[in-house]
Amino acid sequence: MELRQLRYFAAIVKHGNMTRAAESLHVAQPALSQQLASLEAEMRGRLFERGPQGMSVTPAGEILFRHARSLLLQIDDMRETIHHEIARPSGRVVIGIAGSTARILAAPLLTALKPYPDILVELVERPSAELVGLAAQGSLDLAIAVDAERVRGVSLTPLFYEQLYVVQRRSRGGRKPAANDPDTGLPSIRLAELAAQPLLLPSPPSTIRSRIESALIAAHLPYRLAAEVSATDLLIRLVAAGVGSTVLPWSALAEDVAHRRIAACVLADAPLQRELSLCEPAGVPLSPAAEVVRTALLAELQQLAASPGWRGVESIGTSK
Repeated sequence: MELRQLRYFAAIVKHGNMTRAAESLHVAQPALSQQLASLEAEMRGRLFERGPQGMSVTPAGEILFRHARSLLLQIDDMRETIHHEIARPSGRVVIGIAGSTARILAAPLLTALKPYPDILVELVERPSAELVGLAAQGSLDLAIAVDAERVRGVSLTPLFYEQLYVVQRRSRGGRKPAANDPDTGLPSIRLAELAAQPLLLPSPPSTIRSRIESALIAAHLPYRLAAEVSATDLLIRLVAAGVGSTVLPWSALAEDVAHRRIAACVLADAPLQRELSLCEPAGVPLSPAAEVVRTALLAELQQLAASPGWRGVESIGTSK
């Protein structure tokens, strides 16, 4: 039994006439008669009595009509619900994001999603080392992770390289850097100068911390760790207060540099960068709502990367 046969059958019951039913269905009457004959053969009995006044439903046909009408209504309702969901997706979408990236991405992303009021976005801020594991568990629909390693259960799409900058308290008439970086126009600092300052570094696990400590160790430079700080906002506040210096991407410090709370310097002799990737649970199709969020997320990242407000970032496909 085919759904088409049930629709044809219901139309004949409604109109009581093969000709009018065929016209309403926009099919040829012989084709309609053939489908009815196949249905009656499958039911092993007559569904209509034919007479000069038209076609009347048999008791067996009445039973089939009750079930067919209920089934057709359910299918129409299902189709309408699916169409509505596609036109206006709804549901919760959980996005994992590192704190530094969240500072530049969260507001533009949520603004871009305003036309979708039925989508509820949950932003989960975690260290990147945790985000990949959460994506593998299916606890996150999407994640923007830093220096993510490929693991089973996660689909990984590298997006950008992001330069790291030395972050210091803004100078108040003290010693100024000897030179500016010719490419960025920002003050430059050497690794030995950084090692001589008290350092404020992200709490482990942190890819930023790993990179700066590896550079210091490779250069055989001793350093003093003033504090470990897990929150990016607090890290910047402590730098602004003059407690020490740190290393962060521009996404984390842009707002505070613009408000002249801190100063950013280029590490001249040991340039450092990190890699941003999109992580998704592998083999799990995204919901329509998550598809919308994913599209908006990638679009906002591309737009931010092309803007002057996000320094030191480039698409991996265009990197040298």
